[in-house]
Amino acid sequence: MKVTIVIPGRNWKSLGLNTMLVLGIFALSYIVLNIPIVSLSTRPIMHTFREHESDDDDLLDIWQDEWKRAGFDTKVLTLKDAQKHPYFKNMEEVATPLFGARSANAMGFYRWLAMGATDGGWMSELDTLPTMFPQDDGFNLPHGGNFTSFEVHVPSLMSGRGDEWTRVAMMLVDAIPRANGMKTEMMALEKVKDEGNSGIHFESMYNVQIGLVYENKHRVNCEKMKGRAVHMAHPYVKKAFDKQLFPIEITGPGPAKDYRAQAVKAFMDDWRYQCLSHTRG
Repeated sequence: MKVTIVIPGRNWKSLGLNTMLVLGIFALSYIVLNIPIVSLSTRPIMHTFREHESDDDDLLDIWQDEWKRAGFDTKVLTLKDAQKHPYFKNMEEVATPLFGARSANAMGFYRWLAMGATDGGWMSELDTLPTMFPQDDGFNLPHGGNFTSFEVHVPSLMSGRGDEWTRVAMMLVDAIPRANGMKTEMMALEKVKDEGNSGIHFESMYNVQIGLVYENKHRVNCEKMKGRAVHMAHPYVKKAFDKQLFPIEITGPGPAKDYRAQAVKAFMDDWRYQCLSHTRG
């Protein structure tokens, strides 16, 4: 039977004599008994993709903080990661005539290759945050690592092995001519879903709630917030604003979308206080 000894990452110079003696015994155990030593800092990674500078820096900070609270490390992928994939040139030849070389729609396709080039795992949109996310799923990808989309065909939260990300990326490119409306990644993914036989698991939309899920102003609908994440896309947040459920006061001249990050942070704080405190109490 193998035993794994976990040693937290520390500044070795700051350790006391007793701690050093214990670690010395651990090291001897590794040499004599071949007991592996692993780092306590090993955590699953939640990826997102970001190529264009935008006004979402505050949202990026919130995204990183919320996923770290849920037990993940975070990593931001860029176009350079996608360019490492051997299929990138093929995809670029299709995407550039349709969208332009560096457009947001082109980046929507390239991010799939960025995930394939980094051995896959989890990816979320920058505006998708964890709620009741099952911690065991961090390392143990659902459906054995076969590709899974958790908001039906809306690519807000997805998981899969690296080869699955590559396989589905190629399927999306193939589906572009048949996609309805704008030939975005979402429309291509919807076409793949509708045609069936893709081997992709399209999970119920109840896995990912949408927008600021308030019953009334500042009162969160905790019953609805039992999925694994919440997607704060601009149209979803605007609906809450139109219904006068925005959790912050807007004092500037801009529309609601200019205050999305502040509203999202206020909602997540409300959700934690109103919903999680009850389950823990």
